[in-house]
Amino acid sequence: MKKWVKQVITIGGAILALPGLLLMVVSAPFMLIMALDSDAYTAGIGLITLTLVLLSLGAGGLTAWHGLRSLRRKPSGSLRLPPVWQMTGIFTLLVTLGWFTYDNQFLGAILFPVLLWGAALLPPLLAVSWFAGADSGPSRRRGLVALAGGATVSVVIAVALEILFPAIVMALVFDLADLVLGGIEALFETLASAEVAAAITSPAFIFIMVQVALIAPLAEELAKPLVTLPVIGRLSKRETFLVGAMAGAGLAAVENVLYTGFGVELWAGILLVRTVGGAIHPLGAGLTALGWRAVLRGEAGAGVIWLKYFLSAVGLHALWNGGSLLVITLGGAQFFGDLPPEVDVLGLSAAGTVLALLLILGLAGLWLGRSTAAQLVDKPTGPAESSSESFVLSDRAAAIWALACLAAIVPAGIAGLQLLMG
Repeated sequence: MKKWVKQVITIGGAILALPGLLLMVVSAPFMLIMALDSDAYTAGIGLITLTLVLLSLGAGGLTAWHGLRSLRRKPSGSLRLPPVWQMTGIFTLLVTLGWFTYDNQFLGAILFPVLLWGAALLPPLLAVSWFAGADSGPSRRRGLVALAGGATVSVVIAVALEILFPAIVMALVFDLADLVLGGIEALFETLASAEVAAAITSPAFIFIMVQVALIAPLAEELAKPLVTLPVIGRLSKRETFLVGAMAGAGLAAVENVLYTGFGVELWAGILLVRTVGGAIHPLGAGLTALGWRAVLRGEAGAGVIWLKYFLSAVGLHALWNGGSLLVITLGGAQFFGDLPPEVDVLGLSAAGTVLALLLILGLAGLWLGRSTAAQLVDKPTGPAESSSESFVLSDRAAAIWALACLAAIVPAGIAGLQLLMG
């Protein structure tokens, strides 16, 4: 990496860290007062404060520190995450401690946000550890800086692409925002009255499905690996995949915290459901990073290689988002009103169908990530490296993946037919 790039990264990390340092100093006594005052304390405020400090001081300080060490040519060892069984045990312990401290006035204010952040970060890191297996990963410096960049820069870019731009378009083009908001309100009223068949054919549901299953995957899979571009052109394919996965883990951790923060009273259940798909973001970011590597190295057919990797990542992400939304809606959309009659999907309740879908996709993501990392054996780089080594699943792997997709999608389709025809 060129020296000026390292300097920019180091200075950027230092600038990012300064607001977090100031916030930590200012908020520490305030949080202590809140912990002692039962009328003032809320778990949400503590979580928001810790999140801002971690994303500013934590990510920025980590980036600046490793940038300085890189400028001084200090070596960095290999990134070795704890084995999966250890991370699973730590995650269980953190969730258990969080369960007992959440309702405690003092411990909840001080410890719960820390426990929640640790529990939110572990599932995507566990997925990366599973991808890497027993073999060593990329350098610790590259992996940790990618993690910090994915949690900050990638999140900002994804939000801009996923929310701000569509919102601007809706506001400017024919008052589209009013039409969409009105349609969504009508959709919620339809769901609350258990008219699910009408709901899934409404324009508002189609808009939400496009946003969740198309715009969000496109924006996030494009944004996640961008922070790795300064380094992946010089890395092996396996290192590139794992560095990209670390960037995806950073964004996944922030997303986990946001989801649990919006429903903090149900934090444990939300976090456990999110944990099932812990491999989705790291896998997608790793695949797209491989595509960017081909482009940066000027390989033959680099554009096609990038497109294959990117569409693979988007497809998996879209299946996760869209499938979950569809099955939840078919299940009665109990979040929007009185619980209507459940939709029986091949003998399973709606809740069972949702869990089965998420479990299938989550396990498939873990399997695909491990399989991809195993295929990307480090080889000498140079002219002999052929672009034909791009990501190709074996016939057996493709058949298993197709079966998993069918197992997830067919029940939803059958339920939809039952609703529309019954």
